[in-house]
Amino acid sequence: MSIITQCPQCATQFRATPQQLRASEGWVRCGQCDQVFDAGMHAVSQRIIPPPEPDGIVPLRAESSAPSVAFDEPASATVPAETLFAESASAAAGEQAHATRLMWLGAAILLTLVLAAQWVAHEKNMLAARAPALTPILSGICATVGCVLHPPQSPEFLQIESSAYDPLGDDLYRLSLTLRNTANWPIAFPAVELTITDASERPLVRRVLLASDLGARGESMDAHSAHELKVLLRSSLAIAPGLSGYRLTAFYP
Repeated sequence: MSIITQCPQCATQFRATPQQLRASEGWVRCGQCDQVFDAGMHAVSQRIIPPPEPDGIVPLRAESSAPSVAFDEPASATVPAETLFAESASAAAGEQAHATRLMWLGAAILLTLVLAAQWVAHEKNMLAARAPALTPILSGICATVGCVLHPPQSPEFLQIESSAYDPLGDDLYRLSLTLRNTANWPIAFPAVELTITDASERPLVRRVLLASDLGARGESMDAHSAHELKVLLRSSLAIAPGLSGYRLTAFYP
């Protein structure tokens, strides 16, 4: 017994034999719009009819505006499973591609966050000095990860404006210097290297003086600030005709 089924897409009706329905497990393709659907679910009537013509399944009536055209497929042809479910396979492939894109996007965002965190960790001192409003945020981050904010070390902004190395008697000398910060933000106090030289400017002895040795107050120098520092030193090398003098170098150990 054949059935008359109706395409849910374009409303074209056509008949299908039990052999055709068994071969495709009840699924058929409309000859008008290529819609694949369950023939039994959309059946409109059942009746006993003569065997189908050799030239294939012919639409009985078309309710849509599209002209009625006979099926090109022979009546005995089976619909391959991969054709019937091509749309489902395509949808699954699309979902998989979308999931892959989301995975790569997440990896890119994670990598960007890691690089940004590394940059902040490396530049945290400079960020706090140049943007004081960020200091509470950076302090909170450091409290979480276990780091400490310090004034930035910027030797390019250090300048020794004046200095003196005066004998006071009994191998005692007083080193005086004025140290200026030329940056627009606070920087860390440096150490100062004192080098005693001979007449040929060859070093005879060196002494490194830390900020605490120089009597610096605090860890940083304010923007465009100048600091007059003095320290007493004992040395057996006197400034004499055989000794040319001294030189000072500000640096960060």
